[in-house]
Amino acid sequence: MNITLRHLRAAVGVARHGSFRRAAESVHLSQPALSLAISELEKELGVVLFDRSSRSVAATEIGASFVEGATRVLRDFDQLIGEVGDIAQSRRGKVVVSCVSSIAGRIMPLALRSCAERYPHVDVTVRDEVAMQVLQAVRSREADFALTVSPAVVPDDMVFEAMHEDRFHLVCPLAHRLAAMAEVPWRALDGERLVTLSTNSGTHQIVYDPLSRAGARPAHSTPVSHLSTVHGMLESGFGVAVLPVIALPVPGHPTLVSRPLVEPAMFRTIGAYSRRDRSLSPAAGALMEVVREVFARLSAPNDRR
Repeated sequence: MNITLRHLRAAVGVARHGSFRRAAESVHLSQPALSLAISELEKELGVVLFDRSSRSVAATEIGASFVEGATRVLRDFDQLIGEVGDIAQSRRGKVVVSCVSSIAGRIMPLALRSCAERYPHVDVTVRDEVAMQVLQAVRSREADFALTVSPAVVPDDMVFEAMHEDRFHLVCPLAHRLAAMAEVPWRALDGERLVTLSTNSGTHQIVYDPLSRAGARPAHSTPVSHLSTVHGMLESGFGVAVLPVIALPVPGHPTLVSRPLVEPAMFRTIGAYSRRDRSLSPAAGALMEVVREVFARLSAPNDRR
């Protein structure tokens, strides 16, 4: 059967008003269009729904039964559309976002605060993981999207949206010899004891390529999995580290300083990683909107000195 909501609304309107003219006005159709809709409906059903006279229109017995059912269908449909619209408008729901540790610690607090103020009914879970686990969480649908370093290769079924260019700095104790320099060339790291994020992190290869080109060979390299461990080792005086801006110690740190790395200046691209075949829910879209704004605020002109 080819029966549409237009047919149902026309039948309910005629039954309610007892007049084709008034029913046509209520459903925003012309009277001929309404009459045609009722005729089509009766033809599809194979029954007469309304007895018509020159003075009135009245539902037949079967017509009254049909109108009662049609009214329930339309009420349920309108309620469903209203509920979906409310969800989309108010951005309600749960969101899981997977992040590398530097983003989880520095970007997400800003994003969560803004999201809570603007969309109080969005419930966010943040998963702090290394880069390979971050990507896998999205591919396995455990996370709605990820905030991470640009993957070396983006598979065809995935999407990466670049949001920020993050410059690398040297981080060392205040008393270290390199702390006296305004900028530090990569070759100056020759012979240093280097604390690094593990080979599973998104920045590992970015760091070692310029070291190799500069001919700098660290005396020792200690890989760790989390940013907090890097900071802890540096605070104890164990070595130096190469970190992007958003992973640097807090400004005014009592024992650590950071210096831009040069010859060359190096950057990593960070952004959002998601499935191409999975649209973001209204709640996840709300969080993504806020994350973009946070990254935009961080993209200061002097980041590329």
